[in-house]
Amino acid sequence: MNLGLRQVAALKQQIIMTPKLQQAIKVLLMPQLELNQFMTQQLEQNPLLEEDEIQTEELEIEDLVGTTELDPDTEWNEPEKSLDREDKEPDIDWDAAFDDMANVSEQNSYRQTSDEDGPQSDVAETQSLHEFLLAQLRVTPLSEIEKAIGEQIIGNLNDDGQLKMPLFTLSPKYQNDLDDAILSDEFRKDFERHLRRELSSDESSLSPNSTIRVGEDEGKWKIIDEENKHAYTARREDGRIEVFNLTFEEIAGAVGCDVEHVAEVLEYIQENFEPIGVAFRTVPESMLIQIKVNGIHNPIAEEILKNHFADFMNNQIPRIAQSLDVNIEEVIQAKELIGQLAPYPGRYFSDPTGKYLRNGDNPTRLIIPEVSIKKIGGEYHVLTNDDGMPRLRLNPVYMTLLHGQNGELDGGTKKWLEQQRSSAIDLISSINQRRRTIVSVTEAIFEIQEDFLEQGTAGLKPLTLKEIAAMAGVHESTVSRVTSNKYVETPQGIYKLKFFFSTDLPTDTGENVSSTAVKDNIKDMIDGENPAKPLSDQAIANALGNQGIHVARRTVQKYREELNILSSSKRKQVW
Repeated sequence: MNLGLRQVAALKQQIIMTPKLQQAIKVLLMPQLELNQFMTQQLEQNPLLEEDEIQTEELEIEDLVGTTELDPDTEWNEPEKSLDREDKEPDIDWDAAFDDMANVSEQNSYRQTSDEDGPQSDVAETQSLHEFLLAQLRVTPLSEIEKAIGEQIIGNLNDDGQLKMPLFTLSPKYQNDLDDAILSDEFRKDFERHLRRELSSDESSLSPNSTIRVGEDEGKWKIIDEENKHAYTARREDGRIEVFNLTFEEIAGAVGCDVEHVAEVLEYIQENFEPIGVAFRTVPESMLIQIKVNGIHNPIAEEILKNHFADFMNNQIPRIAQSLDVNIEEVIQAKELIGQLAPYPGRYFSDPTGKYLRNGDNPTRLIIPEVSIKKIGGEYHVLTNDDGMPRLRLNPVYMTLLHGQNGELDGGTKKWLEQQRSSAIDLISSINQRRRTIVSVTEAIFEIQEDFLEQGTAGLKPLTLKEIAAMAGVHESTVSRVTSNKYVETPQGIYKLKFFFSTDLPTDTGENVSSTAVKDNIKDMIDGENPAKPLSDQAIANALGNQGIHVARRTVQKYREELNILSSSKRKQVW
């Protein structure tokens, strides 16, 4: 065998991401608001562009319906190498599967740190929790050293506003390991298991050279991971072993003050800063602070939070009433009070929609549907929503200059204007193609999902990107871009386009049913259940089976959790 380096000529097809194609994909990904801003920005930057004043109401209905055939030669319809595969598992998280589905603002943040000329976000600039707290700290009457303590505390809060000092609790059986300063295999395995649950993945293991160092104070140890530059403090507390990655002593040492001073500043922040209860160490502590600051007097609620929180989370109302020797009605009243408190006061800043908050008004989020489904002449049509969108055309003044024969322009100016003209034509082409592609994909979706327009979610059918791509004459990646962050207005309400894609489940009739329709069925069952005897997952699975829809109990559990519905034991209400 003759080994060596050789050159071999070979032919292969490959997509070249030209600037024109990059812009076409970028425009296709933009939601309505962001596209509007981008077009306005291009009007300001490119002299070859100007706004056409034609009004939407002057157009014929055929123009609104969008009867123009989709151009099959459009560059973005070329198959991408990473997507040239069978769609064996259609019910997947498309946000995770396609990196290019991030909105344009997110993409720009990845590619460059500063781009004042690029398209800007369609939301107002927001303030992080840490910035909000530091702004409050600067105007407090605290001393300089107290503000330094406050900076240390705020800097160690997570996105929920929690000062997560005790990371986790270990079994007392490891006391001998700590006393002997030995990291046994069992100790290491249990320690790392807790780390994986509490910390990010890059901090979830101990290096082989990790050591235990006995501290100067009795009942306290240092677990040193010198290779990964991490240190943890283990402390014996009421027969348990609590593990910290931050202690009051460490904050005091960093600032140069007493431990008591740190505790005082922490209490001041908890009770005086907004949101109330921030810098909490445990969820019950946060709620107790809110009760105290708001002047609420309910000894039963306070006792539940202090000593019976685990039973409260498991909805063990009779057990709590028996332990406190009070009536069940009093425990229920206390439960309702606790339910009005915010378990994670800082979460609003990381989750402004308020999805996980228990109280407070959610901020209004403006949604502009890209298209709407209207019934015209007894038939449903897809209409594009162009309200407020500038209509672009080439500036006739500059076009006349470019085509002039009198040599009015020097070579450099003419070359620059030709570049701007080419850029303007590409942009107008991309915007028009975006509109036609969205209409084409939406028409294909509702050719399958027409029953939804009359029946709602009960009429949904199983649907995959691959099916729509074949019907619309585009590639799967194009369909995924079209349905990303875009909405459609239907007679049943406004929905994300991605809502209409789902897997199928078998039925006794031989016709498959959409998983989305099954989820809606599950929600209706739970909404109509007896609160004193809530339906278990198995009972729901049995009920679906009686309707001819066969699903496993674990599938019902999965769908229930996706609907953010608690288990039957936690939904149970005792009267």
